[in-house]
Amino acid sequence: MNIKNQIENFIYGEALADGLKTSLAIIIPPLVAVIFGELYIGVTISLGAVLAHMTDTPGPFKERRNFLWLSVILIFFISYFTKLINDLPIFLGISLVVIVFFSNILAVWGQRASALGMVVMMSMVMNMSNLKAEFSSFEVAFYITVGAAWYSIFSLSISTFRPYRLAQQNLADTMIHISEYIRIKASMFDKDSNYDDIIKKLIDEHVVINEKQNIVRELVFTNKRLVKDQTPIGRSIVFIFSDLVDIFENVTATQYDHQRIREDYGDTKAIRKIYNMMNKIAHELKMIAYHINSDKKPKKPTFDFEVELKKIDDAIKELYAEGKKPLVLTKIFINLKQIVYKIEFIHKFFYDDSFTEKKKNPLDHVKQFEPTVNYSWRRMKDHFNLKSSFFRHALRSSIVMLLAYGVTFIIPMTYHSYWILMTVVVILKPGFSVTKNRNYQRLKGTISGGLVGLLILLVIPQHSIRFVIMLVFMLLAYTFIRQKYAVGTFFLTAYILIAFSFYSLKDSIYIIQERFIDTLVGGFMAFISCYIIFPTWEKNSMNDYIQKALIADYEFIFLIFKKLADNEVSTTDYKIARKDIFIAMANINSVFQRIISEPKDKQHHAKELNKFTIFNQSFVSYSFGLVKILKKNNSVILTSEHIRLIKKTLQLLLQNIRLYGPYETENLLKTIDFTETTVIFSAIETEELQNDSELIEDLLEYLYEITTDFTKVGNVFVKQEIVIQKEEEKEQEAVA
Repeated sequence: MNIKNQIENFIYGEALADGLKTSLAIIIPPLVAVIFGELYIGVTISLGAVLAHMTDTPGPFKERRNFLWLSVILIFFISYFTKLINDLPIFLGISLVVIVFFSNILAVWGQRASALGMVVMMSMVMNMSNLKAEFSSFEVAFYITVGAAWYSIFSLSISTFRPYRLAQQNLADTMIHISEYIRIKASMFDKDSNYDDIIKKLIDEHVVINEKQNIVRELVFTNKRLVKDQTPIGRSIVFIFSDLVDIFENVTATQYDHQRIREDYGDTKAIRKIYNMMNKIAHELKMIAYHINSDKKPKKPTFDFEVELKKIDDAIKELYAEGKKPLVLTKIFINLKQIVYKIEFIHKFFYDDSFTEKKKNPLDHVKQFEPTVNYSWRRMKDHFNLKSSFFRHALRSSIVMLLAYGVTFIIPMTYHSYWILMTVVVILKPGFSVTKNRNYQRLKGTISGGLVGLLILLVIPQHSIRFVIMLVFMLLAYTFIRQKYAVGTFFLTAYILIAFSFYSLKDSIYIIQERFIDTLVGGFMAFISCYIIFPTWEKNSMNDYIQKALIADYEFIFLIFKKLADNEVSTTDYKIARKDIFIAMANINSVFQRIISEPKDKQHHAKELNKFTIFNQSFVSYSFGLVKILKKNNSVILTSEHIRLIKKTLQLLLQNIRLYGPYETENLLKTIDFTETTVIFSAIETEELQNDSELIEDLLEYLYEITTDFTKVGNVFVKQEIVIQKEEEKEQEAVA
């Protein structure tokens, strides 16, 4: 993709669209208010828009609407209540502790509820000042609520008039990340590349892809209008997403040992052609994503993939002619061919309005893919104990916010002292590693953004030019704040500094100095609290994530084994199991990312977790290898050796699941009707069927070997669990 397409892709993307929407919602009220000479009213209304924006994350329209209007109601009551008690510092501190605790515990109900909790906390913190003392408490709360309602109406109206746009943008974003995954995986066929670095990059990218796929899945399968829509755009979004998941499955599938391939065929023409082909596929997906984003039709595919496939085929035939038997390269070739077919299907949706892919309509199993969130009080009540990471984080946040509130009365600069509290609210997260990264990003963005903002104020005295620059910075701030926090904070700090110059009586140098000190103090308090106040380390939740990953592995491979035995397996069951295994694998990858960011003395068995992560990746890849064979042959003949390996693998997986804690494995499916047929290879009619039978046996052996590796790692974790339990008992005794 050339620079022009990359720029256009950014312009049409969801991030800039969200930034533009938010910026307009924030800037319009002050501009209108200035006309009537009421700038402070306009700024107060804008504050409400900023607060409502925090709840407006991508997702189903109904959920967005409900949470936006709920946030509007809460913003009014919290703002009014806070303004009423501003002159009662002790009561204000007590109220702060209570509201912060219950706002954080809302995270039990999911990410959107957590965002609502953030809105509640920020509503209180932003009103813990008397900067607008000329207004009554009710007036301030009213104007802020007007701003929240204005943003909600504005945002929901855009979604109503353009119901497919958010799904298109996130679909394109997902496709871009999958293309990057393919590009990284292509480097496995470069003998000079570092294999361990490639695996790490694939793990990191898989975490992002899972997040993106979940967003698109929510947007697609909860939107009945979109799924049932018979217009080209509605049908194409549903089917393209389905094909994209199939492409990712093909890319994930591994039927071979990459390191062995590099050793045996690293310098051959065939490997170079495969490497080039995968990079071209990655490029083609990026181009398709660009056209989805820009709502345009591509003129034609960038490459003639039939020609590219023939080059690979010819190169493999040359190896056969030399007396070699590169069966593994043939399998790779077939896999690439299937990916190309899927890309061709996607292209047909652009050109042929009447085209319908011959596959099961996603509408047939849409109900099973609808996200469900349990908003019951019982679920929250179950977390009111020190074993719950949500409860510990809520307690920690309350204590730190109370301490930060006390600090605001001590430090000399307290004109905007609520910035300290705001910094704590934004930075303090349940996990140490996330808090540390967030802290670093905010500090970096604040310092650099403050210096740039100050430079602009010193060099550019003209208010009109400053205003234009402020608008640009505002747009970029809300474009990047959710995806690249450091960049977003940089522009946010600069634009806030410029904005203060229009209506604040304080000197700009004083403001940036105060913001820097408040950020430093708040950041330090948030960071140190994660280490000493009810700390939550990833080692404590590691076993739970591993067990869930093993359960997902079992349920997925069970269905594949069942299909191998020619038993009935529904498409819906398979796709649900595939979704679950992708999510579980991404969660394990994410845990590993977080644990290696923790202090060295808290990284218990990080190496073993790394091994499990790699083993799990391989297990999933080999599982998809079996799926590829099934898709080609529909059914296969199982030998008695195949059946023996299947039974041993399932049994060992069950044992591994029990290693990580109590689990009713009896609830897992175990019924497979095997036809024990011993096949004599010489009696098989075709070499291809014989090769497939041999390949199945190889894959089953690989899967069984990985389950034995799971057991070795599991035994280490079980020993560590005993140590952890003793440490927790000591901690609880100390607290008591």
